[in-house]
Amino acid sequence: MKRRSDGAWKLLAGLGLTATIAGVVSLLQRRKGADELRRALDHWLPRLDDSLFIDYLLNTFVNKIPYPEVRMALYRKAGVKVDPTTNIMMGAFVLQARDITIGPNCIIGPFTTLDGRGTLTIGRNVNIAGEVLTIGGSHSVDSPTAEGLIGKVVIEDNAWVAMRATILPGVTVGEGAYVAAASLVNRDVEPYTLVGGVPARKIRDRNRDIRYTLHHFPRWI
Repeated sequence: MKRRSDGAWKLLAGLGLTATIAGVVSLLQRRKGADELRRALDHWLPRLDDSLFIDYLLNTFVNKIPYPEVRMALYRKAGVKVDPTTNIMMGAFVLQARDITIGPNCIIGPFTTLDGRGTLTIGRNVNIAGEVLTIGGSHSVDSPTAEGLIGKVVIEDNAWVAMRATILPGVTVGEGAYVAAASLVNRDVEPYTLVGGVPARKIRDRNRDIRYTLHHFPRWI
């Protein structure tokens, strides 16, 4: 028997981007706010089982919704374990959504790649700037069959990953570490260090006195 949830999600896909955004705007107006729409989505969009279709929806429609409350409700419904105080900004590209965990008070910048193939875990109060790549899978260079390899990526509490940095499979970015822009991180980063370069190397220690709490929910970004 065809499930109501499958039909609802596939209707969203079939409507196309323009119609989807128009429908979201209309619902927001009719229901008097994003909070009520979010509650409605929780009621009529149970989780799907098809992981490829989930990623398709997230990367084609959901990441273009300009209302963060609605966008984040759909990420959670799709299986991303993300705290309500965290915002994934528009344009993010997600792989294997159900193996991604993001703690509270994080900012995930626009056009960032979140790769859960080897599991991706992001702690609390983490800033990941725009166009950052987290990569959970690769291929063995010398394998005659191009054997696939996966590795978990962990970014711990209070870390900061600057724009266009790349985090390779199997890497842990330690608590409070700072990864400079455009760096290629191919090994673990020690806590409270600043690293940069290709490949990334330690530049100096970072101040451990971190008092800020991240919170950023702009519309249209």
